[in-house]
Amino acid sequence: MPRTLPRSAFTLMELLIVVAVIALLVGIVAVTLRGVRGAASRTNSLSALRQMVMGYTLYSHDNNGRLLPGYIDTTLMDPGEPFKDLRVLLPSGESLIDVDMQSYVWRLAPYVDDSWQTFFEEADAGAMAGFSAEYQRMENQSHTPGSISEHPSFGLNSIFVGGDSEHGGVEDQNPWQNTLPAMAATRLSQVVNPTRVIVFAPAAMAAAAASDDVYEDISVGFCEIRAPYLALVGDTWEIQQWSIAGNGLVEQATTGNFIAPPGGGLPIARTAKDVGNGGREPIPVAHLDGSTAVQAITDLMADMRRWDPFEVSLHKVQ
Repeated sequence: MPRTLPRSAFTLMELLIVVAVIALLVGIVAVTLRGVRGAASRTNSLSALRQMVMGYTLYSHDNNGRLLPGYIDTTLMDPGEPFKDLRVLLPSGESLIDVDMQSYVWRLAPYVDDSWQTFFEEADAGAMAGFSAEYQRMENQSHTPGSISEHPSFGLNSIFVGGDSEHGGVEDQNPWQNTLPAMAATRLSQVVNPTRVIVFAPAAMAAAAASDDVYEDISVGFCEIRAPYLALVGDTWEIQQWSIAGNGLVEQATTGNFIAPPGGGLPIARTAKDVGNGGREPIPVAHLDGSTAVQAITDLMADMRRWDPFEVSLHKVQ
């Protein structure tokens, strides 16, 4: 009988099967690693948010229950105005100019041991290098005013918590200079349910003009974050600030006055592979009671009790 020679090579079918198995394994590993990286990034963000909201609470304790105000127009720091005594020094002893103190960043920094990098946890390496260089220039009083303070990774829900003299329209939002019913809680005792109300969440500045670019720059953040709605009319929340498109992308609403100088903050899920997953990807948030959690943006959009400190019922949304 003829001797059967041993096989020395794969058949084409076997080779295709091996390639398919390898491709499947690579795909599984890639998805797993992406999930691990996303979870690690959210963990780091939650840690930063815990420090920030603890500092926010300490500020309130040091100021007789007054909540840290959000974006403050420089005129409110003039003599005789509500924040005339609000001055901040860097650890080096350098005094900041008013425009640097408009956002919450340098006013909150002393309550997180001046670890200003905490506010920029989600900034990418390039943006962080730029912020670090800018901070050195700040200490030498040769920086560009406001370039760091307006772009932390996390926005403050300042229209509803603490007060905001700039975003959303001064006439409605400024709790210090008008006679309208207050939209913002300026004291902790005014908040109905601090375990639910969002103080900080990841934000990015909305594009200044209508375009395909929803965010001006996803590598940096913005000091203020908008609630999905602005006004409770009867039993319905109206004046939509942002919405979620069919592709899951967070976008500024086409109705209402979304953009007011110097811009507005949209929620963002920077850990998502594609920013278009923003409606479904969970984002880290910090609450007024000091707790943190991860929550899908779609859920945050559906319940204004997460944003409004005076809201007690789940009212309808527009």
